[in-house]
Amino acid sequence: MCGLAGILRHDGGPVQPAVLEAMTAVLAHRGPDGQATRMLGAAGLGHRRLAIVDRSPAGEQPMCDDRGTLWIVCNGEIYNHLELRRDLERRGFAFRSRCDTEVILYLYRVYGDDCVQHLRGMFAFALWDSEARRLLLARDRFGEKPLFYMDDGEQFCFASELKSLQRHPAFPWDVDPAAIHRFLAMDYIPAPDSVYAAVRKLPAAHRLVVEAGQARLQRYWRLDYGAQPSGAPLAELQDEVLRRFDESVRLRLMGEVPVGVFLSGGIDSNTIASAVSRVSNQPVRTFTIGFDDPRHDESRYAREAARALGTEHHERVLAPNLEALLPRVVAHFDEPFGDPSAIPTWCLAEMAGRHITVALSGEGGDEAFAGYQRYRKHQIARRAWLLPRPLRRALGQVLHKVLPTALPGAHPLRGAADLLTAREATLDEVYGRWLLHCDEATAGRLYAPGLRDAVELEDPVRLLAGLLGSSGARDPVNAMLDVDQQTYLADDLLLKLDVAAMAHAVEGRSPFLDHEFAAFVAAIPGRYKLRHGTGKWLLRRALRGRLPPAVLSRGKRGFGLPLDQWLAGPLRPLLHDTLASRAARERGLFEPRAVQAMLDEGPSRKPQQAHLLWNLLVLELWFGAAKTQRTGPQHNA
Repeated sequence: MCGLAGILRHDGGPVQPAVLEAMTAVLAHRGPDGQATRMLGAAGLGHRRLAIVDRSPAGEQPMCDDRGTLWIVCNGEIYNHLELRRDLERRGFAFRSRCDTEVILYLYRVYGDDCVQHLRGMFAFALWDSEARRLLLARDRFGEKPLFYMDDGEQFCFASELKSLQRHPAFPWDVDPAAIHRFLAMDYIPAPDSVYAAVRKLPAAHRLVVEAGQARLQRYWRLDYGAQPSGAPLAELQDEVLRRFDESVRLRLMGEVPVGVFLSGGIDSNTIASAVSRVSNQPVRTFTIGFDDPRHDESRYAREAARALGTEHHERVLAPNLEALLPRVVAHFDEPFGDPSAIPTWCLAEMAGRHITVALSGEGGDEAFAGYQRYRKHQIARRAWLLPRPLRRALGQVLHKVLPTALPGAHPLRGAADLLTAREATLDEVYGRWLLHCDEATAGRLYAPGLRDAVELEDPVRLLAGLLGSSGARDPVNAMLDVDQQTYLADDLLLKLDVAAMAHAVEGRSPFLDHEFAAFVAAIPGRYKLRHGTGKWLLRRALRGRLPPAVLSRGKRGFGLPLDQWLAGPLRPLLHDTLASRAARERGLFEPRAVQAMLDEGPSRKPQQAHLLWNLLVLELWFGAAKTQRTGPQHNA
């Protein structure tokens, strides 16, 4: 796990060493074990090292092949590197290190750009072929490792984080209004866009070749939900799921550093911890964050699981100084990021970083086995929408009238009433709406004319519904998993884990995202993942005897914040002072009266409004952090 940066001059001129060194140095948190840059004529590569595999100097990067013509910087881990190494050695290649990155150089010699097809792991790398004068960038299949890039026609620059690109004197600071709109709706800015109009993210499962001043983007893999299932008996299917998952966990224990597990009270992290205890002969270390608010606290369940598994358990109740912590976290993410669970993930990584270097985490489990409540809601919706539309809407209106006004917005009955009266034309649009926090009507009231005109009130629902409609999945459940894997998982969950963990020099690994395991699970029919209203049905059955019944029967609770209480409590001064500030008004993005009305109404009355207030706060804090980045000492030199 590391940080990388690089520059390619289209005119063939030399790269300025001081610029590349500055771009590399700012990534020190990703790689505290070493820094190196290499000027290669028109190309320059920089690397910050977090030494995990082959911690000797032989594993340092930038790394070259035995001819000195291929150079690489890589962020990530190649879990099948020993198998690949043996095959390459049979072909006559001689290795100079035990580092997994070195295999990519010789795979490229054999397979060219298709070298990525042979990698089993998480990675973002840049490979410079000095003879062909071509640059190859690649990102892993699910997007566990980030990679940003920009091209002003004279130079092509890339880095693991935006803050690295911002150290380049030609960094384009213009903000993309459409990205702001998507952030407010989705909590994140989906790839390939970034918050800056001229900066792009390399999407998951894509490679980019830069040659003769031209860039060529290509997708090299996608998860196939339309594959024909094996037809194996259910018992065999369950055994195969566990066998393959144990293999994935075993692969992710590789390295020469301490490894632990991020443990909650849920099925995914418990499944990982159980598998680690089975395949490793080392004591299992587990780490948990708890909350004072029992609505969001799973620490007691994690404690019970740790006790049952006999792990070395570490726990912390989250009671930070939010007014000081939130701006710090917002600034580190480099672009607006509204998932509130970034706060506990940050604190969890900070605690774990005192004890371990690698942490196994449960990202991808819900998208593999249908763990989210919205999948169950959609299953119910398909039945409700069999009714004629007038009858369905009439029933929903009656239900709305009879429900107590004090009933929470998240209550299933209120959700059923909303579903029955939904105005969307298709169920695909209904599903897309569930994923958003700012709809067209809200944006119309909130946005100032300039922002409204700039984004033309683009509706992200159409993006999500389009993906759902175009999925090659054989059933509705797998179609939803397909959409979430391509969007929410890649651009929210995995970005959050990478940024929060690497801020504390911790490498996060996700066993559910082994691409061979995921491909096997994707081919399983949706009826085995969501059955009789129970998500993760097959996984729960397979885990009988491995996990306590209390864990298997527990519903999903999520890893978030009590936003309404925090915005009305410790964050209230920061919320009001920030959103009502002169700087926010002069920015001219939002109608001051609409923002003030939301503040006066308070975050506790409407859960969706609480989340939108949170995103508005994050956005304004980000603008302040971006201004500091732009005018700081590093840009005045």
